[in-house]
Amino acid sequence: MNTVKIIADTAQEALEKVQAEVGPDAVILNVRKLPADGVKRLWSQSQVEVLAGTPESTKSQKEALRRLADKVQQLEGELHDREIKGSSSLPSNVEEMIRTVRVNDADFSLLPSVKILLDMGLLPEHACEISDQANQHLGSTRPRNLVEEMELLREVFVSRWHQFSLRVEKPGTPVRVLVGPLGTGKTTALCKWVTQETFLRQHPSRIWRLDGSHSNTAEFLSLHGELMQVPVERVWVETIQPPDDTLKFVDLPGVLEDVEAIDELAMQISSFGESEVHLVLNGSYEQELLLRQARIFGRLPLAGIIITHTDETEDWGKIWNVVLSAELPVTFLSGGQDIPGGFQTAMPEQLFDNWVSAAMR
Repeated sequence: MNTVKIIADTAQEALEKVQAEVGPDAVILNVRKLPADGVKRLWSQSQVEVLAGTPESTKSQKEALRRLADKVQQLEGELHDREIKGSSSLPSNVEEMIRTVRVNDADFSLLPSVKILLDMGLLPEHACEISDQANQHLGSTRPRNLVEEMELLREVFVSRWHQFSLRVEKPGTPVRVLVGPLGTGKTTALCKWVTQETFLRQHPSRIWRLDGSHSNTAEFLSLHGELMQVPVERVWVETIQPPDDTLKFVDLPGVLEDVEAIDELAMQISSFGESEVHLVLNGSYEQELLLRQARIFGRLPLAGIIITHTDETEDWGKIWNVVLSAELPVTFLSGGQDIPGGFQTAMPEQLFDNWVSAAMR
């Protein structure tokens, strides 16, 4: 990614320079305030430094699928040749993958492409449902090859994702509440989100840094709000609310994975009125832990999941398993400590492509 450093007197001036030098597709990697040097601080205001870059191009989805199909066919041919000779030197996991891809009398129910996804990490409890939905999409037209079949599966996964999104969609400008276990990077994700909304999209915003069952010690949230000139409140007062066009964000301290603690959190959220609750999960955690956390926090009226620490994992299969198990879309992906860098809207098509591409490495 090509990066450009912009220094300006105000955030608005920096934004204009970014759009002029980098273009409308610029990705903001970092924002920080630069204090004046030496005696200049007596008469000069601090400046704003912005690090921006252009988005990297991604490999096409069809290319990744073709590479996967070619790899499977090549391995299957090698295994067949070795079986004729009476021996096999392929690794056991590769042999097992090829055997499961083959359609045999013992298992007609699953499409070959679904069997590949099973070897790529898809949980068995989701395989039959995905295969059935793919067959419904097929109608009387059968895919000519594995690539077309994988493209069909991509459509099925994307369709499921959008079904979940429509079911939990909140109209208007609800209060956006971020919740989650301890240590998931929830407050950092909130800082990134607010920065993009206020700096790039010029939306007025306000933050509430509230205590829960214990104190909210995220002092850097208040400091970041001061930098971005976004008010950060410490008390929720229902009778004093900003204008309707103001985006409202609530940061609550992480809670233990305990039913009583989750129910107490639900009571607090209900006092905010119309809310859009986002569960924040650490994407570097093991799949079993993510599924358990999604299940217990599912007692809340969740509208989506934010996955953090995406720079520390390439296992996109477990993210899809969380989506299918919780029946919720992933709203944002967050990676790295730079604010607001590494924070983007999650796209199901891209997540599926990343999953397939990772299997090719």
